Amino acid sequence: MLRLRSLINLTIMKLQNRQLRRGIAMSMAALGAIFMITSCSKDAGVTPQTTQTTTVANTAAANFTSKSLATAYTTTSAVSYSGKSNFTISGLSITGGTYCIYLNNCSNVTITNCRLLNATKYEVYMTGNCKNVYMNNCYVTGGVSGVHVENSSGIRINTNQFKNINGPFPGGNFVQFVNVSGGGNQINYNRCEDIAGVGKPEDGLSVYKSNGIQGDSIQVIGNWIRGGQYYNTSGGAAAIVLGDLGGSYQVARNNIVVNGGFVGMQIQGGTHIKMDHNTIYGGVTPYSNCGLCYGNYSGQSSSDINMSYNQVKYYKTNGQEQDLWTSGLTPTGWSTNTQKAAISASILPTTIITLN
Repeated sequence: MLRLRSLINLTIMKLQNRQLRRGIAMSMAALGAIFMITSCSKDAGVTPQTTQTTTVANTAAANFTSKSLATAYTTTSAVSYSGKSNFTISGLSITGGTYCIYLNNCSNVTITNCRLLNATKYEVYMTGNCKNVYMNNCYVTGGVSGVHVENSSGIRINTNQFKNINGPFPGGNFVQFVNVSGGGNQINYNRCEDIAGVGKPEDGLSVYKSNGIQGDSIQVIGNWIRGGQYYNTSGGAAAIVLGDLGGSYQVARNNIVVNGGFVGMQIQGGTHIKMDHNTIYGGVTPYSNCGLCYGNYSGQSSSDINMSYNQVKYYKTNGQEQDLWTSGLTPTGWSTNTQKAAISASILPTTIITLN
């Protein structure tokens, strides 16, 4: 637990910074039992498993027998589509532009095997009620944010690789869902890395004011994340955030985080939200604080929060270990989390980004 002063300071920082956030804000299907949990089919609410995940090494190996990108790209300028349906964007190398790929009110779209670099804002921006968009096997680097999705549904951002997102706040996300709703929304099996001191990353994978449905939660499953917020640029960012300013029916499971930022993983409000069977390690950085956190900063009621069977070892900037912290309520399953877990930065391999 934080001392009272730390609690007050953290709460003030969250209220002052998170509530300013506006609506802008890996690599194959899993095997065996993990596949059954993370299937694209309706997930029966994504009920948490009742035992610890076996070993980190085995989980990692299952998720990342990767499929290669296109061996040759077609170099092109930024692409933009409005009101178009039933098409594929494939094998493109796009550098620059406000957005490398912009979709407005598009449906039934696949973005695959693309190389997206250094847009001045978002590498991929989906807005205006986009539906049923699947992005996979793409390499994304630079930009204020990687993939930014707002006011859309049926969005799957799976098995991509992200490196060195520039920020600053309120960007700095590998992927952010804003006002995303309905079933079939996923951020699964991506590999994400921010090299320390490069850019100003914020929340890595962010689910903001978004609502899944009972039996088909918004999924953030099986991602690898190394690196995150390195400086005090926004009051406290995390590798994975659910329930940001509310929302409902969201799940984060079987993710592996190393040095994810001020916080490893956190839930910031909402209802019917689960964060279980994740592995979270953080060494001392210039801006590290806590591994697994819950606090309701949404300004709305928050209930049915489950945070269970996570393995955590996380160090504050001052060298003290602080693995868990909660404020306001104790999430269901809180006592099942493992503090001082026997883990280190080696829970992820030295090289996780294999595309360029």
